[in-house]
Amino acid sequence: MSYKPGDYKVTCDRCGFTRLASECKMTWDGWFVCMDTCWEPKHEQFNPPKPLGEQQTVPVLRKESSLNFVDSVDDETLESTVTPTDPEDGYFITTPITGDDL
Repeated sequence: MSYKPGDYKVTCDRCGFTRLASECKMTWDGWFVCMDTCWEPKHEQFNPPKPLGEQQTVPVLRKESSLNFVDSVDDETLESTVTPTDPEDGYFITTPITGDDL
């Protein structure tokens, strides 16, 4: 190890040998290692894949006013009373319920 003005000695984080700082290199994970023996490039598996363009839209778009709300279902006939307006409390049903559906 010869003298170089402005250079300083460091210890390699991987092998522990003392080297000049000009002979070492910082790795992707923050280790200061020997450039000729200990340094390795970052492996591809540590780079997350770039996401491809995803479709963020809903496949079937309906206005809320076109939905039907079930008010109640008769236990004997299994017929429902449906209101097309926005109730205060109810379930969203996209088609009217009949006895055959249950």
